[in-house]
Amino acid sequence: AAVHTFGHLSASIVLSRKRASEGLYPAIDPLQSNSKMAAPGVVGERHYGLAQEIRRTLAQYSDLKDIIAMLGLEQLSSEDRNVVARARRLERFLTQPFFTTEQFTGLRGKLVSLKDALDGCERILNDEFKDFPESALYMIGPISEAKKKKEKPTAEE
Repeated sequence: AAVHTFGHLSASIVLSRKRASEGLYPAIDPLQSNSKMAAPGVVGERHYGLAQEIRRTLAQYSDLKDIIAMLGLEQLSSEDRNVVARARRLERFLTQPFFTTEQFTGLRGKLVSLKDALDGCERILNDEFKDFPESALYMIGPISEAKKKKEKPTAEE
C-alpha cells in the first residue's frame, strides 16, 4: 500500500537510521528521497545539474562501499578514491546544525541560503576542498566556514 501511495506524491523524503547513526543530520537519504519538482524548469538549470551530479557521486560511493568493506580503500583506483573523498565531503557539507536542536547538540543553529548551498556543493564537486579534512565541512553554514574551521578546529567537532 505504501508503494502505491508513494507513486502519487510529488515528493518523498526518506529518513535513514544509518545516516543518523553516523551523525549525518538531517538524516535524509538523498538517494531514496525524490521530488517531481526537482526539474530544470522549476529549480533552474544550475540547481538541477548540481543535484544530478551530487546524486551520481553519492550513488557511485554507495556502489563502492561493499568493495571498500571487503578489500579496503587502498585497493580502489585513484579515480574511485577521488569519488569516495568527494562523496564523503558532500555528505558532511550537507549536514546542518538546527536551531531546534541547539540545546541538545551544543551547536548554534545555522541557516544556509540556497545560493550558498549550491556554491558549496559545486566547489566540492570541483575538488576545491580536496585538501581539507572532512571534519572541516561537517555542521557548518556556508562553505566559507570550512576554511575557518580547518585553521581553527573548535570543541564542536
